[in-house]
Amino acid sequence: MQIGFIGLGNMGSGMVANLLQTKFSVSVYDIQAEKAEALIAAGASWRNSISEVASDADVIMTSLPGPKQLESVMLTDAGVIANARPGTIWIDTGTNSIEIMEKISDLAQEREISSIAAPVSGGAKAAATGTLSMFVGGNQEAFDKIKGVLAAIGSQIYYVGSLPHAIVSKLLINYLCFINTKALGEVLSLGIEAGIDPKQLTNMIQAGSGSSWVAEKLLPSILEGNPGPAFTLDLAHKDACLINELNKAFKTNLEFSQGLCEVLQQACTTYGGDKSFTRMMNLPD
Repeated sequence: MQIGFIGLGNMGSGMVANLLQTKFSVSVYDIQAEKAEALIAAGASWRNSISEVASDADVIMTSLPGPKQLESVMLTDAGVIANARPGTIWIDTGTNSIEIMEKISDLAQEREISSIAAPVSGGAKAAATGTLSMFVGGNQEAFDKIKGVLAAIGSQIYYVGSLPHAIVSKLLINYLCFINTKALGEVLSLGIEAGIDPKQLTNMIQAGSGSSWVAEKLLPSILEGNPGPAFTLDLAHKDACLINELNKAFKTNLEFSQGLCEVLQQACTTYGGDKSFTRMMNLPD
């Protein structure tokens, strides 16, 4: 099975490294060619364009920042759909909108290309160690064919049925993560103002009913001066706005989604969009 991989950022490079370790044949492309150097040294094959990746791959994987970049890679004359062979399976590992994914999937189907949405969770560390969580939606037959590919990069793989189900699942999980992060920032700020040692407060949070993945996994290192995951404020803001779009498609009201968009936009302006999303904890009330 020949895998073509497009997008070699913090997440993509880790996924490719694990595919190579599992002995898959992988060709790669990124607009910044230098990002491929270590992967080429590890056995990946470089392609000079998206069309070159698409034309000789059985499975094409994309790991891109957002909907705009995904459309550019998939829908242009030099993109994936125009150049992939019938029977190819496309796997997108990013977090994108239902509307964009369905648009691309419909066009892909016309050319007999199967689409799989497989947004990942766990950050760059999990990508590097092959322990990502993956929320997978799309055609069951196509999913069965690429189980081995997904197993090379993820340790927890959840097949949830339709393509939109995978996207909604990932967005809802990110919604909880962002709410937890913002709330912890407020709790710590007030605790410090009241004179409580933040490390002791963290220990008490972890031991109590208010604990969460953010409190358990991220907060201790943040208090030690580590800014946290490489997942950026720009990406978090993009996801928060996608979460807010769910309010237009479903009756259930996500009460805090608009506020999260605003908080993350402010954090991008204050700290820079390239900083870790955990900087949203430092915002003043």
